[in-house]
Amino acid sequence: MTNQLKEYLTQETKVSGDDLESILACFKKKQVKKNHILFHPYKVCKRLYFVETGCLRVVSVRDDGQEWTREIALEHNFITIFPSFIGQTITESSLQAVETSAVHYISYDNFKKLSRAIPEWKELYVDILEQTYINSIQRIEKLIALSGKDMYENFTKNHPGLMNRLPNKIIASYLGVSQETLSRFKAKR
Repeated sequence: MTNQLKEYLTQETKVSGDDLESILACFKKKQVKKNHILFHPYKVCKRLYFVETGCLRVVSVRDDGQEWTREIALEHNFITIFPSFIGQTITESSLQAVETSAVHYISYDNFKKLSRAIPEWKELYVDILEQTYINSIQRIEKLIALSGKDMYENFTKNHPGLMNRLPNKIIASYLGVSQETLSRFKAKR
């Protein structure tokens, strides 16, 4: 049931034995259908997810009703709405399955218990946070410095499989361009 999560933990940490079993026991597995909302806005996010198969995204809705995809997580990645999860504060963002997905999740309370009891778990979490922070800063820098076309070229270069895997609507919202603009970029390729 948790083979991929177990494999990930053994590859990414030095945790083993009883500590590994304690971590795995804190996770629950869930199958979610495409477009299912795992976390609705205006609540406190109390789960950290590991994507076994499929794809999840963090999405916000602007005042004009436009969606903005802030983060995308594919297989073997953790995702949550980090500001809400860390600070246990209300968020306006939601977490959605972009594809039919299999996920493992841990509650905030169990996450904190593991962080206090198992140093390797806490180290892994710090690694996840650092990578998420780096990805966010790099994305912000690209959004500021690059044109929409350059954002598109960068995305296709660094994530070639996602162009066929994700709907145009989600790619456009991640790149900060309209669907029409994205269609023009794709047509010129």
